[in-house]
Amino acid sequence: MTNTRILMPRLMAALCFGLFAGAMALDGFEPPKTFASDLRQGIWYGFQFGLPLFVGGICLVGKRWSAMVGVMYGTIGLALDIATFVQSVTGGTDSGHFVGLVILTAFFNFLLIVIGGRQVLTV
Repeated sequence: MTNTRILMPRLMAALCFGLFAGAMALDGFEPPKTFASDLRQGIWYGFQFGLPLFVGGICLVGKRWSAMVGVMYGTIGLALDIATFVQSVTGGTDSGHFVGLVILTAFFNFLLIVIGGRQVLTV
């Protein structure tokens, strides 16, 4: 029981940091974005890069509620990854590497939901 309570938050944090790395890689594949204002650009980059690091840090705290934060973040991320995947496949303009990274981040988000949900239900 104690081993699970230590391992699960660390695994969730590792997945969040993997999502950060995936976001960095995906940003490299896309053409530069143009934003209407610096505020919108800051909000988008904060969501894309800052939030996975923040959620990963919260998961390392190891409180019971941190697992639910990971589940909520993973759910939103998985929905965005599915939408991006569908748009990439139907549009046919994205490279195979881009689609592969989207699938990888979707898998990380799915694992975040499963592991966090298990932690919430068993602890």
